[in-house]
Amino acid sequence: MSKPKGEVWFLASCVELYKDEKGMNGQAAYNYLRRTGAVGFITRCWQGLHMTSPQYIIDSIDEYIENHAGIDAKKENGADCQRRQFADSAVG
Repeated sequence: MSKPKGEVWFLASCVELYKDEKGMNGQAAYNYLRRTGAVGFITRCWQGLHMTSPQYIIDSIDEYIENHAGIDAKKENGADCQRRQFADSAVG
């Protein structure tokens, strides 16, 4: 099954944002995001994330990586998206 066009576009945009922020090349950034499970996070949460600022997206990716190192992200089933949104709404 293919991914929706918007999801693929958003993932590519996130890789570009992340590489620029971290001073990496595109391939290195994508490999890092894939290896840490952040690609799955981005594609699971893209509908909520795409309406936020670039800095919020980078912060969300960094937070995901920090909190999910070594965790099988496939078992999350979108709960990681909900936790991030809930935490932000509780602050504001």
